[in-house]
Amino acid sequence: MQVTLVPSWDDKLSRFPAEQQDVYFTEAYVRLAAGQGSEVMCAVCEDGPNIVLLPFLRRTFRGYYDFETPYGYGGPISNCPDAAWNARALREICACFRARHYLAGFIRFHPLLRNADWCRGVVPVVDDRCTVAIDTSLPEEDIWAGQLSSKNRNMIRKAEKNGLVFFRDDDFSCMEAFRRLYRQTMDRLGADSFYYFDDGYFREFARIFKGDGFLGLVRQGGEVVAAALFMRSGRFGHYHLAGSSREHASLGANNLLLWNAACQMHRDGVKEFHLGGGTDGSETNSLLKFKKSFSPELRQFSIGKLVLNEAAYQEICGAWARENPGKLATYGSFLLKYRY
Repeated sequence: MQVTLVPSWDDKLSRFPAEQQDVYFTEAYVRLAAGQGSEVMCAVCEDGPNIVLLPFLRRTFRGYYDFETPYGYGGPISNCPDAAWNARALREICACFRARHYLAGFIRFHPLLRNADWCRGVVPVVDDRCTVAIDTSLPEEDIWAGQLSSKNRNMIRKAEKNGLVFFRDDDFSCMEAFRRLYRQTMDRLGADSFYYFDDGYFREFARIFKGDGFLGLVRQGGEVVAAALFMRSGRFGHYHLAGSSREHASLGANNLLLWNAACQMHRDGVKEFHLGGGTDGSETNSLLKFKKSFSPELRQFSIGKLVLNEAAYQEICGAWARENPGKLATYGSFLLKYRY
């Protein structure tokens, strides 16, 4: 086995079957997700025709590196069905990280690819929360009757009766309206700074996903009252970022938005439309309950917390805790807490 850490890897994705690929593993998406101070990298383990890729964002901290997978879903992918070989490859990648002075790494696994399953013996894996997926391989009438709850269908009908209309913007010409609505929504929810993106992010998203995504809009008259960014890659479609007017939620604006997005995904040939999960791991989380009204199909989202240099990690985290006692309640359970 040979392990390398490289800044580009798209050429290697061609060695993966279509069902093992998704947008989250492409260079374009990882670069989009890279914030200031992050380097875009990928760990590559090869052994003949077999290959494992782990794209990540790298940062430096007090003479060490650490890493995390980008916002969304990622982790390692393999073109080999042999779980034992995959585990060996992942161990070799971890050994490479240790040899190159990596402190720790945080992994967001991919619920649809279930790549956390073959990592459990190597990386400490935590099952974080359930996510929701709509089976968009079915005809639209079967999605409507067989997956949406009766209450959800009634909300969609209510939205239509109140004059709310869905539009698909393939050119992202309404991105500025979406950006304003998204930020207003984050402000209203008191979201962490992690969920705020600069103007360049939205411009780059439009450039990357023109032809492979769309902006979904719900309008009442001339006003945009709900909107979301959607992206797709092969068999998978994803609900990315969303914003909505609080006043129009009771009219079913978000219900109408996601129902129409599911229909668009079906028409685009997407087989599984992933809505994500709630804002926390609770089964009673209101956002999760809303998403479950679109489908009973649940997927497991898991995270990996990999400590690569235990002694240095404990020393750094201990110093951080002493210096930042007021942040312990919010960030104390985070693997990379010392970044805050």
